Amino acid sequence: MRSILAAMMGALVGASMSSCGSSPSMPIGPSTPTSAAINLSGTWSGTGSDSFGPELVTWMLTQSGTSVSGTAELNAVNPADGSCGSCHKVKKGTFSGTLSGASLSVTMTFAAGGDVPTPICVVDLSGSATVLDRRMMASYTGTDTCEGFFSDGKIELTRQP
Repeated sequence: MRSILAAMMGALVGASMSSCGSSPSMPIGPSTPTSAAINLSGTWSGTGSDSFGPELVTWMLTQSGTSVSGTAELNAVNPADGSCGSCHKVKKGTFSGTLSGASLSVTMTFAAGGDVPTPICVVDLSGSATVLDRRMMASYTGTDTCEGFFSDGKIELTRQP
């Protein structure tokens, strides 16, 4: 008798639950917006220094997704000082990088040739940058086929209007 009573109670509870229908679910609102994606396209300029001395730096960048490319230009802070370092700071080349969050890999290549004081020298620099709103801070190392290794490279750039 108890098993019949238990079966009837189970059926009654099941019927009453199904007649109520499913409980309404909480509406799902839009997700919390994430911070805007970083767009590095534009002109960035600033100063830097490395084992060869100080420099002026300009990057003109274009971004497609996480890929960043463009031109890189180095100039001597004082081109008339006559130092070998200032000659090797006058370069025009290419920029490439990959953006991951606020971190940017950096590759600058300055091929031989062009209208620069040391056209026979090839310079390759690589490193990383951190993007902070309208500023970037980068570190790099590299080589110059005429002068040897660059070390302790630091660059601070600001996005130009």
